[in-house]
Amino acid sequence: MRSLRDLSLSSVSAVLGVVLLAALCAGCGKGGGGSSTASMRFINVVPDAGGPVTINVGGNQVSNGLAFQAFTTYQTVGSGSQQFTISVVGSATNLINTTYNINGGQNYTYVMYGPSTAVAASLISDSIPTTPPSGQFNLRVTNAAANTASLDFYLTVPGAPLDNATPALSTVNYGATSLFSVQNQGTFQMRATRHNDKTVIYDGGVFSFTQGSTYGIVVYTNGSGTLVNAILQNFDSSGTGFAKPTALANFKAVHAAQGTAAINALVDGVVALSNIPYQGASAYQSVPTGPHTVTFEAVTAPGATIASATPPFDPATDASIFIMGAPGQQQAIVLPDTNLPGTLGNARVRFVNASPDVGPIDVNVNFARRVANLGTGTASSYIQLTQDTYAINFDIAGTTTVVLSLPSVPLTAGYTYTIYLVGAASSLGSVQTRDN
Repeated sequence: MRSLRDLSLSSVSAVLGVVLLAALCAGCGKGGGGSSTASMRFINVVPDAGGPVTINVGGNQVSNGLAFQAFTTYQTVGSGSQQFTISVVGSATNLINTTYNINGGQNYTYVMYGPSTAVAASLISDSIPTTPPSGQFNLRVTNAAANTASLDFYLTVPGAPLDNATPALSTVNYGATSLFSVQNQGTFQMRATRHNDKTVIYDGGVFSFTQGSTYGIVVYTNGSGTLVNAILQNFDSSGTGFAKPTALANFKAVHAAQGTAAINALVDGVVALSNIPYQGASAYQSVPTGPHTVTFEAVTAPGATIASATPPFDPATDASIFIMGAPGQQQAIVLPDTNLPGTLGNARVRFVNASPDVGPIDVNVNFARRVANLGTGTASSYIQLTQDTYAINFDIAGTTTVVLSLPSVPLTAGYTYTIYLVGAASSLGSVQTRDN
């Protein structure tokens, strides 16, 4: 028979056990911050995902239909080990499926970026190391631009040249986020260049940075081979932000109009590109964003417009404008260019039927049909080909009648190409451009 003393000791042990179990369970499912939840904002800068995305964290949907270049404010997510799955709306295939350990009570930014062939993501802590001193602010930069291996970010007096300027943040590598940098408050022009290169690839205009505040800049590609866009983040309780698109777009001109002398391209009446010969192509030229009239003239008849177009010139985009047609019937056609890297070891290539009278064509690569029924004045989708030298034939659509054969076309991995069929049916030729 147990004594009263034994019963008392037993009761005390039971109570202690319950208290200890309760204490242990109080921390169940929590991260290092002692809270069962964290706050996270999401940014979608995957330029070619094929549609808006759905985001699930720990089996819970936190965003549905997040479009390219869109972002959320802070959303509540569970702490501890959480599975992240991201898919295009309506698709059963995940672009991303990974697991992170989330600290409870913390704020985060989650960025999805890169081309669809190599989608990546970064989970970035939004913890601010120190409050900026009076008269200063904190700034960090995330490089999510697949076309920029490393970038420098400048804050300057508006309009100041960059020739002798020192970047506010330097050598921000692709996929990386800089440390916070303390800057003096003021109104600055925001610009970015590739590392150790003063050519501007981002011009975000003028912005007033407030003392005592903290900001983040997420830089990303919009499909250009060189230019980038940006999103500015506030570090506030809601996780607000807003787009800061660049003021720059790119275009190149391709001369595919047989019988026309060399051409000049003018933007709003000012010569931007000059003396492009037949079967020639210019390099890309930067222009301010927004619609502009691009006119073409023959160098032999300056001032006489032979063709024109009005592209939208969206921020951080590339476009090719080719002129085709016989003299007196020339037309300018605008192609949006998507200059993203392909999968490792591959080149990307598209084909353009710029012949005015050959009719629809098929394109065979190493004697296998890769493009069918490509109409006059149109471009195919991009296809990927491993690095190699290829035989490319253009056939009358639906037949085996070859109208032009290119027996040896080298394609280098990592680059994007356009191959144009040009000229009249009686004397066809080609133009090949490397677009990134």
